[in-house]
Order: sequence, then C-alpha cells, then structure tokens
Amino acid sequence: MERKKLLSLILALLTAIMLSTAFASVFSYYPAQVSVAPTSPPVYFALGKNAGSSDLGSGNTITVRLGSNNVSAAITVHPTYQVTYYKNVTVIVNSDTKAYNVYIRVTSPITTLPTGSGSAIGTSPTSGMAKLYIYSKGASRSLTEFPTPAPSRSYIAVVDLTTTGTTYVGSLSGGGVYEIDIYIYIPEGASLQSSPLTASIMLIATPSSETLP
Repeated sequence: MERKKLLSLILALLTAIMLSTAFASVFSYYPAQVSVAPTSPPVYFALGKNAGSSDLGSGNTITVRLGSNNVSAAITVHPTYQVTYYKNVTVIVNSDTKAYNVYIRVTSPITTLPTGSGSAIGTSPTSGMAKLYIYSKGASRSLTEFPTPAPSRSYIAVVDLTTTGTTYVGSLSGGGVYEIDIYIYIPEGASLQSSPLTASIMLIATPSSETLP
C-alpha cells in the first residue's frame, strides 16, 4: 500500500514537471502592422519681418537661414555694447486647424558671454545677457527701465539663452503665429570675441498636454 502511494506521488510529481515544462515552452504569435505615414510639418519656422535687414557694422545683415522644409533655422546677429534689440527676426507658424502646445528647449547655452565694468551712467549689470522674447502676432513692443532697458510684460514668454532648460511658450491656435525677438546685453569694458557665440535650441510642438520626454 505504501509502495502504491509512493508510486502515485512520483507519477503526480513527474506529470506536474512535464506540464510546467510544456507551458514554459509555449509561445503565441499575433500579427499586427505598424504603418508610418509622413505628413508635412504643421508647425514650422518662417522668416520674420526684419530677417535680412541691415545690422550694426559695415556690411552686416540680420541673417536668418531656414532649412529646406522650414523645420530648422540658423540666426546670426551683430550686437554691440549695452542693449541691442532685434525685433521680429523669425516666426513660428501653425498651419494646422488645431492648436499646438509650443515649447523652446535650450540644449546648448551660451556660457561665455563677456563681463565688463558696466556703464558710466547709473548701475548697469556687469554680466552679459542673451534672451529670446516671444510675442503674439502683431503685438506691440515697449522697452522700459534705465539705463539698461528691457521689454515690458507684453511678451508671452522669455527664453534665457545662457542656461539649459525648457520654456513653455503657449498654445498656438490653428493659423496662429508667434514672433521671436532677440535681446542682447554686452556690458561696457568687455572684450568682444572675434568668433560668434552660439546657443542651440529646439522648437517643440505637440497637440498633446502630456509631459515632454
């Protein structure tokens, strides 16, 4: 009797092992398709009203180069000491009928802006500044404060080009346009560099309200 019980137990154990091995080796395959259907960019760069205009210095212009599909831009300006303000250099266009949340991310900031002794009038900052001021289409501009003027609060967002980070600009409605201005401050007494100072930024547009990756 004990032998029968032992044999039954061994058979049950072997059966369990065989079943577990069989289940561990079973794989189900279900077909699916992933289709990639490219579309024209709904949000893109375009030339601002003052792109190509005369800049400071002999032969210099406010240079804005756009990629062949308007989803990349290279901007060159030629500021001098104190505040130099460039109005409506480039714009962000939403050609879609729905709204997109727009962000600007500084991936590589300007870290070598010159420092100087400041102005002979009043108290001026001794460190340089480089910023983007973003406005709704056709918004008025006004620079206040003395002796270092800065834009008043009619802008919708400001992006500091001297530090990394992501700035939420706003919800750009279908057919809407954002205008981008450039603000540069170089203190007097600073040494002007012969090579350009460059910041790398990303324009991010999404119809979603999800957190950016």
